[in-house]
Amino acid sequence: MSPPNASEELPHSDPGEKDVAEMAMTDVDVKPAQARDDVYDHTERIAYTPKEGAQVLRKIDLILLPLLCGCYIFSFLDKTLLNYSSIFGLQTALHLTGSMYSWTGSIFYFGYMLGSIMWSKLVQRFPRHVGKLISGAMVVWSAIILLTPLVTNFAGLMVNRFFLGIMESITGPIFVVVTSNWWTLNEQSFRTAFWLGGTPIGNFIGGCLSYALGSIHTSFPTWKLFYVFFGSFSFAFALLLTFLMPDHQGNARWLTPRERKIAVERVRENQTVSGDHHWKWNQFWEALRDPQTTMFFITAIGNTMPSTFASQFSSQIVKGFGFSAVQTTIISTCPAATIQLSTFLIFSYLASRMRNTRLWWSLVCSVPPLIGASLLHALPTSNTAGRLAGYYLTYTHTMSFTFSTSLMASNYAGHTKKTTASGIIFVGWAAGLVAGPQFFLADQAPNYQMAFEMLMVCYALMIVLPLLQIWWYTYENGRRDRLAQTHGDGDAIDGSELEFTDKSDFGRWRTFRYTM
Repeated sequence: MSPPNASEELPHSDPGEKDVAEMAMTDVDVKPAQARDDVYDHTERIAYTPKEGAQVLRKIDLILLPLLCGCYIFSFLDKTLLNYSSIFGLQTALHLTGSMYSWTGSIFYFGYMLGSIMWSKLVQRFPRHVGKLISGAMVVWSAIILLTPLVTNFAGLMVNRFFLGIMESITGPIFVVVTSNWWTLNEQSFRTAFWLGGTPIGNFIGGCLSYALGSIHTSFPTWKLFYVFFGSFSFAFALLLTFLMPDHQGNARWLTPRERKIAVERVRENQTVSGDHHWKWNQFWEALRDPQTTMFFITAIGNTMPSTFASQFSSQIVKGFGFSAVQTTIISTCPAATIQLSTFLIFSYLASRMRNTRLWWSLVCSVPPLIGASLLHALPTSNTAGRLAGYYLTYTHTMSFTFSTSLMASNYAGHTKKTTASGIIFVGWAAGLVAGPQFFLADQAPNYQMAFEMLMVCYALMIVLPLLQIWWYTYENGRRDRLAQTHGDGDAIDGSELEFTDKSDFGRWRTFRYTM
């Protein structure tokens, strides 16, 4: 039995099923020849052996995955140079007083919000040039970092940070699309965690190099040395990215022609990859009214408001425990990055081995940060060991958004819907990072009681939201099962829905089930 089209009126056995039927009828797949991307234009299936499939996956993992991870490492390092340099003279040199430093953090994410929307639209408009867009953006942002030492005042730094945010925002929504286009559903959780693991790796590297650079005493200001040193490496990596980063499977220079076809065939059954990149307004509105978009958006805000604690204020907080500037660069970063990376690897591995457990692990990873924030808020300033332990406990919280990001790659189908939802969610991500620094009041430094209260509220929210998402996905999957059984063989799979069509997850109600 073929899926319903817009001319069919579907009966429904319970009121809840009416919405699913309406979802299916609003997403008619239009496939004009010119709309099809050449990579996904062929509809014939090709046979390949498990050995060939494993070989292609190995190549993708060994080349594309490190490129994504490396890009994320430099993205983290370049935006957190402000944190490292803040204790090495930047604030004094640029005459930052009062809340000025907090605003230099927020302005970056105003740019990030604008950039998230811009890059989502550009990828929608130029889908065959994703790799060029990523490498081009990195070339520009590394140039911005190299030019930062020329800044002489607050206004100049604000402009610098704003445009840096626009350029770096490509790593969020676009990496989600790349992940869903190159890896299968079961592979996406670990691979998403791997490239997002660039955050703790960057934190560890940044801490070690900042310690080394901070120990150098020259006439050249240390904070400027940070920007020249890290910016040079970013620019070099950006040049490597322009050579190796593919736009899609069809122009991956490190795959043979047959391997490119296998790479496409591997992701056919994801039902999230499309060759039709025409803008579809019905999918745009669908992304806005999809309940999971709202939940991901709130998760993004609740997860990133506390992130400014690590990315912008951690050095000042740990230095407030009584350590010197050089000691702080190691104590505030290396142990924390080790905890963060271990959390990424362990829980992403568990999620990849145990189906539909990502949201449960997300909940678990939010418990230690809640305890840690409570310790930072409640313990007296004299209890350095207890407060430092609380500080380290907060570093498991980023795993929550890592799981959300992997679920975004798995649970949205339809190119317009996916790019729209990714853009909206990463606007929420940036909004949280804009708001976060405003809770760190200068007159409360270095204890920041109001900020620690904000951390506790956000971490508690990250325990409640996964439970709500689990309930929603369970309900929605069950409703689709009932609808499929009512209107045909629930076990039958319509082969057309496994092709590279541009139907959304609403339109694929017969075969698409949400992962958890």
